[in-house]
Amino acid sequence: GMPGFTAYMGLLDIGQPKEGETLVVAAATGPVGATVGQIGKLKGCRVVGVAGGAEKCRHAIEVLGFDVCLDHHADDFAEQLAKACPKGVDIYYE
Repeated sequence: GMPGFTAYMGLLDIGQPKEGETLVVAAATGPVGATVGQIGKLKGCRVVGVAGGAEKCRHAIEVLGFDVCLDHHADDFAEQLAKACPKGVDIYYE
């Protein structure tokens, strides 16, 4: 459907992910974000999700296969993001 098409075209056509790159995905557990993360994993990226709440982050890691997921409500979000992406961010998908 449209979420899959949006994820596919946005990531592959515009983002052009390469193996070993770091991909940060906002709204990681939504229909587009979840698909973007899985495509990123298939392309060999380190996938860092951003979601609202511990339960959504757990879902992103355990079900969707993200490497890391950060709760954007956390007081130390910026520190967590820096730790999760020590080499920087290659692609940010929102």
